[in-house]
Amino acid sequence: MYTLDFVVRRRLHPSISLAQDRHFLHAVGRPARARGGGLRVYDFEGPVLSLGRYHVAPDAAASPGTVQLHRRLSGGRALPFGDGFVGVALVLPHRSALFSTDPHALAPYQVMNRYVRGIMESCKLAGLESFYAGRDFLTVNRRVIGMVSFEVDASGVLLFEAIIANQRDFSLLPSLLEQVDPSGVVKAEMLVPEGTTSLRRELQTEFSTEEVAELVRRGCEQQFKVRCEPHTASPLEEQAVQAAATHEFGDERWLGQRRVPSHRDHHAWTRVQLGVFETYFSLEQERFIKEITFAGDFIANSQAIERLEHELKLCPAEWRSIDAVANEVFSDPENFILGVGPVRTIADTICKALPA
Repeated sequence: MYTLDFVVRRRLHPSISLAQDRHFLHAVGRPARARGGGLRVYDFEGPVLSLGRYHVAPDAAASPGTVQLHRRLSGGRALPFGDGFVGVALVLPHRSALFSTDPHALAPYQVMNRYVRGIMESCKLAGLESFYAGRDFLTVNRRVIGMVSFEVDASGVLLFEAIIANQRDFSLLPSLLEQVDPSGVVKAEMLVPEGTTSLRRELQTEFSTEEVAELVRRGCEQQFKVRCEPHTASPLEEQAVQAAATHEFGDERWLGQRRVPSHRDHHAWTRVQLGVFETYFSLEQERFIKEITFAGDFIANSQAIERLEHELKLCPAEWRSIDAVANEVFSDPENFILGVGPVRTIADTICKALPA
């Protein structure tokens, strides 16, 4: 039986939250680690727009206001967060950890299907029947109540993330985008009130974050047969988290990492399963890809995207060569990209922006 460190934190700053996830990823990835992983339930203060790992970030300086920008460690859609929403982060030694000792026992497309079941069991404990259709949304009565995503880091450690609509719902997205991104840098599917819901709406009562956390704990323990033990960070752990929050997540380097330089003057996008898949690139002598950035709503392990962007440098700017590079990257069983359809979508999208 796995033993998970169970942590509940309120009113976090996004940089502290990211640093806590990073700390768990590093700790669980150590071979001498005695415990099996971590389960963290938390919320943010104030209105927050949560970007996936691969979104191009809007320039916050151009639209100062009360809405905070947050970039998750995992990919996926841009969604509301902050007041009225609860975050869940489950960290495990590898992507199949609760089901097999073989890290590759679960194919990447199976990961969310398996780990969302802890959240679904939590809903059941609250009296709700939820449904997961196989992409990234969790629904109740055909209305979106949660979003799931995941990252697998370079050492193979899994971070499964969820955002649960507790007292507010995801139809807030257009309002947040208008405030933070008036120029429309982030391409996002709009969610309307009729298609979204919350725990408060469905159950006609208000849950505190602590009450949601207790449901999540019980749901995960029952579904996965794990034991969740309350964990209080040591002074050394708190120091490590604060250092990561300051030096890794506390400035524009993390949030603005996918702001695209103006010289990447070729841009194309494709509508895909989770929203939009984008590419920005420049050419060398009109024959080779010089630099390239991928962006959008897809879910992928970050090492794969870094490798793909690196190996496409100086690749001949034609479909067959681009597709060969993409297939080589994603033939590695550690690598995955979800939400875009077949791997050929990568070459198809780049070629949309090539000179005729």
